[in-house]
Amino acid sequence: MQKSSIISELDALTEFWSQKILTEANGSLFKVAKGIGSTHWHKHDDQDELFIIFDGEMKIEFRTGDVILEKGEMLTVPKGIEHRPSAEKEVRFLVVGLNITSTKAGGKPN
Repeated sequence: MQKSSIISELDALTEFWSQKILTEANGSLFKVAKGIGSTHWHKHDDQDELFIIFDGEMKIEFRTGDVILEKGEMLTVPKGIEHRPSAEKEVRFLVVGLNITSTKAGGKPN
């Protein structure tokens, strides 16, 4: 068994809205990411998506209204719900889900 540092892994990321897998547990992937700007509107038909904010602030836009997440807060976006994460300044976060979601179809900007 080997431990990992979430902060060190976040520091090492060079691309916004891309995810790096840290570990897998009970069928879920635990991934670090950081973002600035916004992703495309998208949804995941096959999985829920859990966001845990480590630093900064993220707005998750929904067609029915927005949710602001700050450091230490988390939110689960249920599968099938269209959403768009965005951040005015760099946000650093952990994503938990069944699969990698940082593809164009999964919301990553061009």
